Amino acid sequence: MVSVEDAQRVVRGLKRNLSDFDEQHFSIERGSDKYLILKDDIASYLESKPNLRSDLETQIWMPGHYEHVVQFEGSRPRRPFLREDDQLQLESRDGVTVSVKRPSSLFYLSLLDTDELNKELRRLMYGPPPGRSSSRAISELFRMYTIRVNAPAESAIGKSAKKSHEIAESCIFHFAYGNGTPISFTRSWARTYYWIGRKNSESVQFPLKTYNSELVGYYNLALSSDSMVLGFLALYKILEYFFSSASEEDLHAKIKEKITAPDFSHTKPKKLRELVKAIHGFERTTNEVSSLKIVLSKYFDKQDLKDWIDQYELENGPYFTEENMIFSGKYRLDTSRNTIIPNISGRIYEIRNAIVHNKESEVSRYIPYSGQEDMLQKEVQLLLYLAEQIIMKTGKDI
Repeated sequence: MVSVEDAQRVVRGLKRNLSDFDEQHFSIERGSDKYLILKDDIASYLESKPNLRSDLETQIWMPGHYEHVVQFEGSRPRRPFLREDDQLQLESRDGVTVSVKRPSSLFYLSLLDTDELNKELRRLMYGPPPGRSSSRAISELFRMYTIRVNAPAESAIGKSAKKSHEIAESCIFHFAYGNGTPISFTRSWARTYYWIGRKNSESVQFPLKTYNSELVGYYNLALSSDSMVLGFLALYKILEYFFSSASEEDLHAKIKEKITAPDFSHTKPKKLRELVKAIHGFERTTNEVSSLKIVLSKYFDKQDLKDWIDQYELENGPYFTEENMIFSGKYRLDTSRNTIIPNISGRIYEIRNAIVHNKESEVSRYIPYSGQEDMLQKEVQLLLYLAEQIIMKTGKDI
């Protein structure tokens, strides 16, 4: 028989006292709610605990049991069920079952068996539901779903967390194919979805300029999306819009410099060759990344760029000015005057290429729902600042 003291140690992360409720249940109070925990579940968890492994904070595994938190993607309802206790399930002929449903008691108790509950995990706790009984099962404590693989413990799948994950991933594709339900693995509690827009509202004045409607459309598309890829590309297109005009203006300035020189003359073959060479050289070296540099150089003061990065890191901690792995390369943004614009341009363009291209042989590639969204969430903030500024800088006075 499991004692109250044993059970209390298991759920200590809640920082609440646990007590006997009846012969089958312990109870624990949280606010006006009373959660019931089966004593058999505590006993089963304590028996299984020595074999439990967690490679990620959102995943558990032991022989015969694999479980990973998932989320339902897209703009449709976040779960494809009519009722909380519904599920998606597939079963093989040799007894392997894969299901998407509310987490098991084993999973819940593994989350609570900690000295300090993750503060981001606390965001997923339910508040008291209106019109419901105050006595609730512990399974109702968190609003989440998991994909669960149950297999014979001695089978190839049951003995391997990797194979269990691969089977779960394959079933996710089948659920999506059969039900039109996009499901992804949640890799950490830090963020269960992504949003590009700033969290804090600002007071704004009545507009004194009109803005390019195409650019505003891309800007709104970026803010409305919870896809880091779509958001990044929409913001990139705002900068890309000016590639041709800024590059042509730069070329025209170079031509003007040549033909207005005191010693220039259309009758001097040497000067004409120099002019042609300058034009050909510009056309040969002006690619997308150099066009991005030209746009940033035209519309942004280097000190303003440095000030934004300094302020971002003051509020969020060092990131851009430290060396970080971005896809397959290491990047550190040098904010000195001679390097800040080339560094920003190269960084943005490399991310754009990793998102757009997906050749099997390329190392630097974006892979959806692989954890790269965390990195993109940080990188897109710089692009958001650039896009906002260029929309404002290119506005026309009313």
